[in-house]
Amino acid sequence: MMSSTIPASLKAGPTTTNTLTANRYLIIYIFIIWFSLVPDFFLIYFLISIMKFNWIFFITFPIILFVIYMLFILSALFFSWLALKVVNFFHFPKEGVFPKTIKNKDYRAWIKRAVIKKFPIWLCHNFPFPWVDVLAFKVFGNHVKFTTPLYDAWVDSEFLEIGKGSTIGQGAVIMTSMITTEFLIIKRVIIGKNCLIGGHCVVAPGTILQDNVLLGALSSTQVSQELESGWVYMGSPAQKYRESKFREEDELTSEERAKIKGYKEIVEEFPDNLELKGRRVIHLIHKSAKKDLGALKSLGKAENKRIKGDKYQRKSELRAERYEMKADKKKFQSDLAKEKAKQLLIRKDEKDKHNVEKKEIRTQKTQDQIAHIQDFKIVRKYHEQVDKLKDKIKKEKKEEKEEKESEDQNDEIES
Repeated sequence: MMSSTIPASLKAGPTTTNTLTANRYLIIYIFIIWFSLVPDFFLIYFLISIMKFNWIFFITFPIILFVIYMLFILSALFFSWLALKVVNFFHFPKEGVFPKTIKNKDYRAWIKRAVIKKFPIWLCHNFPFPWVDVLAFKVFGNHVKFTTPLYDAWVDSEFLEIGKGSTIGQGAVIMTSMITTEFLIIKRVIIGKNCLIGGHCVVAPGTILQDNVLLGALSSTQVSQELESGWVYMGSPAQKYRESKFREEDELTSEERAKIKGYKEIVEEFPDNLELKGRRVIHLIHKSAKKDLGALKSLGKAENKRIKGDKYQRKSELRAERYEMKADKKKFQSDLAKEKAKQLLIRKDEKDKHNVEKKEIRTQKTQDQIAHIQDFKIVRKYHEQVDKLKDKIKKEKKEEKEEKESEDQNDEIES
């Protein structure tokens, strides 16, 4: 089952990261296919420009097709490796149990890695030479030997280690990541030397197969299950069935057999008066030698992990410093914004005060003008009254003058 949010479902059977997991990242898938075709385009253009269509062309045509196909595969591997480096730079892949939600960074990064590796793995898986399939796994950082064919199995393409001489049966599924209803489980799978995984087996994430382990057909392991060296495991979940002993008996003594197998140093540590007898003793000596070698390898891996840890710690410190610088920058921008807001409020307050003062001055002027108009009206009224009084006086004087002239005329008439 596939959707934009659920990359795989255990209800449909075991599914690996080879599945195209999310439609939202299909653009990466398309770009990888597109860029992988570009070198072939230039090669074809070059061959057309220099070659003539004669009998030599028809004889060499299969070789030309093979070269074009190989160039296409190598281009796909290169551009996928480049895209994977970019994705891992921003979020380095790690083991663990993560929530199955698109908001989780590890889950999103896992989807991106699966989308990037889908196309080149499909190309290599369908190539007739099995070593090309192993080459793809090596390009993507897995520890796989070229002697281990993987084209008949369905194998995850990250966090995988397969030792020399191991065989993966047809239809087997090796999962370094698993989807449950709520979580994504990513754990490293380690398969030791000379192991055999039968047909249609399912190896769960975190499984460790020590050297010389045989996992019977149709068997399956549990998450983080460890299978002990030198045993045959059967069932679901896998359980010990019997010890893996298939060699024929010989006439050598235990001491001679131990020396032939290279355990002379271990044998020499025992007292001289003890005779090494029994297969159990040889098995314990063999186990001791293996554990010593494993201890040395573990010390080497621990040192490598310590070096990588210091490297990643330095990267984490640099990343933390970058985040601190970003925090300081954002803090400075925040303080600057606060200061601007403060200055803006001060200017706005001063402007409001200035507007209030202007309004008060305007109101005062208006009131003065009103008072002046009122005073002018009063004065005008007084002037009008004085004018009326003057007119009345003039009128009275005129009437008196007319009366006096009338009396004078009457006197003249009488006289």
